[in-house]
Amino acid sequence: MTTAAISKLLDSYLTDLEGRSGFWRGVRDEVAVYVFCDDRNDRMRLMAPIGELKELDPGMLQVLLQANYDRALDAKYALRGLEVWAVSVHPLATLAPDDFASFMDQVVKLVKNTGGTYASSDLVFQAAPEPEEGDAANDGDASDERDAPDEGGDGHAGGLDREGDEETDQSE
Repeated sequence: MTTAAISKLLDSYLTDLEGRSGFWRGVRDEVAVYVFCDDRNDRMRLMAPIGELKELDPGMLQVLLQANYDRALDAKYALRGLEVWAVSVHPLATLAPDDFASFMDQVVKLVKNTGGTYASSDLVFQAAPEPEEGDAANDGDASDERDAPDEGGDGHAGGLDREGDEETDQSE
């Protein structure tokens, strides 16, 4: 694909589309999505903001990294300062229209599943059997989706202020 080819597809995937060749912003399933293309460097990037960490919490970072390994497929969690984003990056030359749609859906799903399953699809890769309670290999510090930071019923995922939350202070 090329930047021009992606430009022709965007109207079918995003609403409220705005931007220019190589950089667009739109909405898919109530999630803001940014699309970047660079023909010269053969790259395409889809990005969607998730929220801002209140602080660099090692527990939250462990959950995001673990999700990148086993629950996020082509979309991954990324940090920009304290901002958490869902991102998918792919070479333009080998990008097929169906892949573009899949990558966009995964980015959106990763945003929506943050604080819950932390997954970009229904597929989860299990690296190894879960350690048994009291197993010597389980030192009590291991974390998986059962140990994910508690949302506490306030819609926040363990210290993560979600995009659009009224409590998020944009001035900091």
